[in-house]
Amino acid sequence: MGVKLETQTIRIIALFEKMTKVHARDCIEMDNCVYFLVDPAKVGLAIGRNGEVIKGVRNILGKTVKVFGYYSTPEDMIKNLIPGIKNIEFSNGSMTVSVPLKDRTSVVGRNGANIRAIKEIMNRHFSIKNFKLR
Repeated sequence: MGVKLETQTIRIIALFEKMTKVHARDCIEMDNCVYFLVDPAKVGLAIGRNGEVIKGVRNILGKTVKVFGYYSTPEDMIKNLIPGIKNIEFSNGSMTVSVPLKDRTSVVGRNGANIRAIKEIMNRHFSIKNFKLR
């Protein structure tokens, strides 16, 4: 499934790739944060030693930057996005994920920013239209 990118998103990806020397598979810009999906083996390279590379990207963009590895299956991808998952259920284009109560606030994020980004990533790459957090 192909992902259509807007001009601004392509510019952000080009800047990210130029600064990190890592190919970004996708970029999602939400509120005050930019999420990049890269090859899982290259996440450390994109962040850099002591986070120096990603700090430079953050300073130029003026937004928080988060880098995640891209996996080709929805199960692996959601486990990468939400590390503390207890259970995953699929049915007809919807996904229900169970996480421990103590991790729920970090998964949702401030004003629901993280969960909106997770929903967008899962919809764009795996056609999962309905995402529920339990």
